[in-house]
Amino acid sequence: MAEYVYSAMDSSGKKVSGTVIAEDEQSAIEILKARNVFVLEIKEKGTLQREIKLPFGQRSTVKDLSIFCRQFATMLSAGISILSCLDVLRQQYRGRPFGKVISDIYEKVERGTLLSSAMREHPRFFPPILVNMVEAGEVAGSIDKSMDKMATHFEKELKLRQKIVNALMYPAIVISVAVIVLIILLTYVIPTFVGLFEELNVELPATTRFVINSSKFMQQNGIYLLFAIVALVFGYKVFKSTPTGGVIVGKIKIKMPVIGRIMLGQVTSRFTRTLATLLNAGVSLITALDTTKNILSNAYIEKEFDKVIERVKGGEGLSYPIEDMGIFPKLMNIMLKTGEETGQLEYMLEKAADYYENEVENQVTRLTSLFEPVMIVLLALMVGFLLASIIMPMFKLYGSIGT
Repeated sequence: MAEYVYSAMDSSGKKVSGTVIAEDEQSAIEILKARNVFVLEIKEKGTLQREIKLPFGQRSTVKDLSIFCRQFATMLSAGISILSCLDVLRQQYRGRPFGKVISDIYEKVERGTLLSSAMREHPRFFPPILVNMVEAGEVAGSIDKSMDKMATHFEKELKLRQKIVNALMYPAIVISVAVIVLIILLTYVIPTFVGLFEELNVELPATTRFVINSSKFMQQNGIYLLFAIVALVFGYKVFKSTPTGGVIVGKIKIKMPVIGRIMLGQVTSRFTRTLATLLNAGVSLITALDTTKNILSNAYIEKEFDKVIERVKGGEGLSYPIEDMGIFPKLMNIMLKTGEETGQLEYMLEKAADYYENEVENQVTRLTSLFEPVMIVLLALMVGFLLASIIMPMFKLYGSIGT
């Protein structure tokens, strides 16, 4: 006989915990079922919970979540049990950190733990919105529908991210090429002409002296510049990770010209899409707002959102607290008001999400179309300036020889 520690839910929905003595774990579960309680988690007393060793900072990606939810929903719709679904998925992700997490969830569910409770223990791999949706599905007996909605949610999020990344790929390549060309010219090409000019004792134009001095500076201080850049990046990340720094950085991001509009549009589409998904699943407005706040990826907006949640808890609607934030676009505020007045808040949120997703895509496309020729011209001017600075003294030297 062994003693087991359990966590369960009684017939009234109240969470209870305690110990039970039985021959094995399955017998302990049967004893508790006879007491009319639903077992959430059970383990032998004195044994340590197995820890999953994962690489530091390892987490699931949006792509992982979209595939996980889509396959889970498809299998559940086909009549496959939750346990069998988890078994298939853990085999699919075998050898990867996500596979280890799914295996741990499989073992917990096999022991009688609710799927949402098991997923909640891995916040780095399963975001609150997914856990809450699964929990709502468990209550309503429609986990397959919850997983299907989350698959659609993550697929749209992934699609928007991929479009932004693809649109910015070309400008990023052009900037990288420009920086590499500049470093090569200043570090290796320009120095070959410095000795020649010094031997010929040619009077150098101001532009040539500037280029030569820049080249010498790069040669002598290049390593220090590299360390300074690394230090700035590290300092920025540390500052951003602090509560005050995160708020300041978040506010600057959405206030920047052009780029700020794109970032705010992305936050707006994420907010409306997530809130609509949760409300459609039957999650309460307060819980949905609290969950949505944590996925906005902007500390400044998240901080301001706390005021919205407090006002909604106080009995106010959603549209006026959101409007008083003064952050989101006016069109979204109008759509929220219309949704509340007509009783179609979820529908209006979905329409707002679609609109702002398209708006972000269009803004990124326009910015890229403008950015490409500007970068090409700047790259040509930079290289042309450096070459002209070297060629001008040579023309002057040839002119003096001719006379």
